[in-house]
Order: sequence, then structure tokens, then C-alpha cells
Amino acid sequence: MKRKAVFVLAAVLLLLTTGCWNRRELNDLAIVMAVGIDKVDGEYLLSTQIVNPGGVAASKDGAGGTQSAVATYSMRSADIFEGIRRLTTMTPRRLYFSHIQVLVLGEQVAREGTKEVLDLLFRDHEVRPDFYVILAKDTSALHILSMLDPLEKIPATKLYKSLETGEKAWGSVISIQLDEFITQLLSEGSEPVLVGVTVKGKVQTGSNGNNPQQESVSTLLKYEDIGVFKEDKLQGWFNEKESIGFSYITDRLDSTVEAIPCDKNSKLIIEIIHSKSTLDGRVVNGKPQVEVKIEAEGNVGEVACAIDLAKSQTIYKLEREVEKRIKEKIQNVITKAQKQFHSDAFGFGQVIYQNDPKGWEKVKHNWNEAFVDLKVKINVDVKLRRTGKVGNSFIPFIKKD
Repeated sequence: MKRKAVFVLAAVLLLLTTGCWNRRELNDLAIVMAVGIDKVDGEYLLSTQIVNPGGVAASKDGAGGTQSAVATYSMRSADIFEGIRRLTTMTPRRLYFSHIQVLVLGEQVAREGTKEVLDLLFRDHEVRPDFYVILAKDTSALHILSMLDPLEKIPATKLYKSLETGEKAWGSVISIQLDEFITQLLSEGSEPVLVGVTVKGKVQTGSNGNNPQQESVSTLLKYEDIGVFKEDKLQGWFNEKESIGFSYITDRLDSTVEAIPCDKNSKLIIEIIHSKSTLDGRVVNGKPQVEVKIEAEGNVGEVACAIDLAKSQTIYKLEREVEKRIKEKIQNVITKAQKQFHSDAFGFGQVIYQNDPKGWEKVKHNWNEAFVDLKVKINVDVKLRRTGKVGNSFIPFIKKD
């Protein structure tokens, strides 16, 4: 009887385990690596960058074929979902979005509002929300996806890797994934931001097959500036120095450099190798207050000055100079966010909520107005650890005629 029961149970399990009922063969799919969304004459221009397996294989085995590793298809439509379906009239395979690495939003789309655009991608069960979202600055998303690169056969991979590399080495670049952007949209006391990418050179040159083969590439993609939002609409841009100040405040900075001028013709470069930001916010006597504390470590990276690095007093003076420049960047970016964009891109309201929930309840209903006049105290502490394998620079001692 017991054996019979086991047999019946096994038979039931076999019936329930029916295999991959919704499987799709790889040969029937077009794998989308990047998506671009622009606005043209009131309609969406949807662009998709699709992997060309033949082109990728040719580049790996050294066959030297002329096939591109990707193909870019675009379609205009009144709605994003409709545009995706209409793209199937152009592509030989069904679009498969599970491997998206980058979403590029055109500047006009970002200024008019992103919530409708992002809702579809966040809702679709086939799309994973862990891809990066970036803004096309002074160009279109279609042009960004059309650019070829000499080091990466798949441009979407170039965008993906450059974003991660730039964020670690240069403080003006930040990486924001779709789910993080949505979280910023929904959080009280915080506004979203996205990094911009632009084309340096002629678009026509970078989008043809010859550009990657040139010894000196005339057209490249470059991450530049940070776009500041108010709710889901782009308000404007932090420039490079302001973007570095933003990264200091929000604890996104891994490494960057600070330049200290010695005179009109020479300067000293400090490499920031570590930075830690601590934020504290409270409501005192009905007025919100925020304090920003930055602790940074650095090394002397380049010296073209006649200074004595062996003296502790010289190092102390350099530390104070670096602190001054970091504080200026922070103050400038806060002022711009308050006076020009009226957008709490730093999440100061969220900091007050976390540290003083009762106080936040008193100011949250008019936080937009309160943020504009918010008093922010800035403290910066910098320690220089190393001066390099040589002490003082040899440059001032070079013989002159």
C-alpha cells in the first residue's frame, strides 16, 4: 500500500512538472543590449541596440569580417509599448529585453517627464530593473546608441563599463540603476539625478564602421555633468566641478583629483584616494538644519612648485588648501540646487526624516520652500598620506640658459 502511494505521488509530480512550457529558442530572439527613447514632434522615437551574433563571433575568432557586432533599429510611435510591438515589423526576430545594460533617455523626454516612460520598463516581468539609466546631453539617444567604439564591439557594453570605471576614478560620474531612480522618485525629501552622456566629435564619423579603425578616433562618447530632476522632470545640469561636489556630499566619491595653484604657471595635484561623507539633519526652533562632514585622504600626485614637502608645515598648509577647494565645490553645488533648480538632489530632507522624524513632520509639507533657505554647515577634514617615491620636485632645479 505504501509503495502504491509513492507511485501515485510520483505520477502526480510528473504531471505537474511539464518542463519549459514558455520556452523560446535563442535563434528566434533578438537580444537587446540598450534602449534609447527620444521625443520627436510629439511622438516617441524608440531605439534598440541588438546584438549581431555573427559580428561578435567574427571579431572573436579573428575572421576579420565586415559585419558589425550590433544593429540599431528605431521606430516612431505615440506610445512606448506600441513602438516595441511595431519594431517587430523591422526586426527578423522577437525583441528580448532581459539583458539590457543601459537605458538612454533623450533630454526632451527627461524635461517633459519620465514616469510614463519608466513605468513600462519597471512593470514588465521580462525586464530586470538593474540596468543603468543615463541622459543624452546635447544630442539624441539614437545618436548615442549609433556610436561605435574601437575598444568595445558592443557600444552598450562600452557605456556600461565606462560608467563604472569613470565613477571609481573621477568624481563627476555617477551610476544610477532603474530601481534606484524609481526609489528616489518615491522617497520624501529627495529628488532624482542622472548622469549625462554626450558625443565628442562628428556624429556621422562615429556612427560609421571606419571610426573604430582610425588610429586617432575623432568621435567618442563622454560622460559629462549630472542632470538634476524635480519629481520626474529634468530641471538642469550640474557642471563637472559641481558634480564632484555632489559626489562628495552623497558619499559617491571613490577617487578624484584636486588642483592647487602655486603661481600663474604651475600647480600641485592632490589625488583623493578615499572620501567619507556623514550627514546630520534636524529641525531646531521650527527651522531645518543640515550638517555635512567630509573626511578625505589623499596623496601628492604631481608637483611643479618650489616647495619643501619634507616639512610638516608644508603638508599642513596643503591639507588646508585642499579642504578649502572641496568646501567651495560643495557650497557651489548646494547653492545652485537651492537657488536655480529648487531641487533637493542631495536627499537632505530624507536625512532630517531619519534623524529627527518628529521635526520632519513639521516641515515636510512645505519642504520645497524650506529647502531653498536651508542652512547647511560644511566641515571638511583632509589628511595627506604620501608624497610619492621622491620628495621635492626636480622641475625648479632644471638648468636654464
